[in-house]
Amino acid sequence: MIHTPLLILGLLLVSGLLFGLVASRLKVPRIAAYALAGLLWSQNLLGGYFGFDIASWSPLLTNLALAIIAYTIGGSITFDQLRRLGKTITFCTLGESFGAVILVVVSGSSVADAIVGSGIEIIGAVGMGIVMGGLLAYLGHRVRNKRFFLPMVLSALMLSQGLAEVAHVSPLLTAMCIGFSARAVYQSGGDRLFAPVEFLEELVFIIFFTLAGAYFKLSVLQQGLDLVFIYVIARVAGKMLGIRLMSRLAGVPKVVSQYLGFCVVPQAGIAIGLALSLMQTIAYKDMGLLVVNTILASTLIYEIIGPFATQFALVRAKEVRL
Repeated sequence: MIHTPLLILGLLLVSGLLFGLVASRLKVPRIAAYALAGLLWSQNLLGGYFGFDIASWSPLLTNLALAIIAYTIGGSITFDQLRRLGKTITFCTLGESFGAVILVVVSGSSVADAIVGSGIEIIGAVGMGIVMGGLLAYLGHRVRNKRFFLPMVLSALMLSQGLAEVAHVSPLLTAMCIGFSARAVYQSGGDRLFAPVEFLEELVFIIFFTLAGAYFKLSVLQQGLDLVFIYVIARVAGKMLGIRLMSRLAGVPKVVSQYLGFCVVPQAGIAIGLALSLMQTIAYKDMGLLVVNTILASTLIYEIIGPFATQFALVRAKEVRL
């Protein structure tokens, strides 16, 4: 059995890079290509042949990669956007989120019962993220040497993720709120806190999705094929119905309520990250493996049909022409 993390990670990176280059040439989603590259080194394929062991060291990398992704997502939201599209964004987001959750829960309550949310955790994560983001922006105002910005952001993210675990609050929401708070406080200079991280974005995606793909187990997936089918259908139907209902309540244009649901079909980082974090909880380890494989399979499906669904929506809404 090969326990050398650097060798395994190197092989995953090389495979992910090659698959990504082919995907770019063929104009297909790179995320699916990275996951397939990781699947190549799963226990059912080359990983099992060479005896790869990733369980002991991969959570650290996947948690950090997910924190970086969440940070950039949070930083992409500004107060100006919320002011201009606040009601539309809020109602449509609530609709697509709760619609998907409700239908998935109704369709697979046995799995949903294991995932417990807490209002205290959410409030704690938001508060911690706002404070950390404000401190990061404060340092950003005073540090002039741009070489220090990437270490500064990564240090803040690592520190916040550790504190979030100790405080038992959501690390993902904490990282997202750091990004939002840092952008809001720093305002026009906010790009200085995100440009260095965005430069690493593709590397982060390769690491994250190849590691996720390496957790694939055919035997586990075969046990949950019905769950994959239910999840795919319920998630898409819930998002579409939720958006249509909430957008009408918000009074947004009819064309938005009709076609926006098709644009939110793709699924990637956050869902897989939550599934991987479930595996790190001892009580849910076996269930976490089933959820990871279910999410991986559904992600590949979504990444294939997602671009076509988005294209269909944009053409029918007359936003683009073919």
